[in-house]
Amino acid sequence: MMAVTSDIGPRGPLLFFDGECALCHGAVRRILKWERPQEQVIMFAPLHGETAERLRQAGDLPEDKGAVILWTAEGTTQGEAAVGHVLDIIGRKGWARAFSCMPLALRTMGYRLTARNRHRWFGRVPASCPMPSKPSRFLP
Repeated sequence: MMAVTSDIGPRGPLLFFDGECALCHGAVRRILKWERPQEQVIMFAPLHGETAERLRQAGDLPEDKGAVILWTAEGTTQGEAAVGHVLDIIGRKGWARAFSCMPLALRTMGYRLTARNRHRWFGRVPASCPMPSKPSRFLP
């Protein structure tokens, strides 16, 4: 594994998101607001960024750049599975359970429909748009 993997692993899970998606930026802000201090800390990086590219080259990250990806030392999850896992990690166990109770086909369809239309429905933000707080939680 590359050095970036060992640098990221001890710091906690890493959520890759579309850095130009307004919905994704809003979701990251919501995660930062909702997370509970006693839970694991999630790091963030854009799907099209340097960190993602280094992990892809090392074979540690899927090639898909159209779905959120949660990277952990145990492996990766993407799409709707990553969303549920993030809810669990940040201490929103009830939301995570409610999400997992939805039929898989419905979760998958809802995620894919939203992902496919996210720029049209929610708009874009410049890739260089910084998050308003906790810059130390973001990797390039």
